[in-house]
Amino acid sequence: MVSGTDIGISVTGIAGPDGGTTDKPVGLFYIGIAIGDVVETHRFYFPDNRERIRNNATIKALDILRKKLL
Repeated sequence: MVSGTDIGISVTGIAGPDGGTTDKPVGLFYIGIAIGDVVETHRFYFPDNRERIRNNATIKALDILRKKLL
């Protein structure tokens, strides 16, 4: 990686309350994780309010990272 790290993680999605569409509803988010040359993406849908969607995305991203490090 350009930054010299071994692990990278990213989160993107639609937390709302606006911006959702039929194809990309509020509550849809993706998490990407790269460890070395292995890259994975994960898709999640947790319909809720903005704060809870953001919290769920953060918790899920850290949980994925935790499981990969075990």
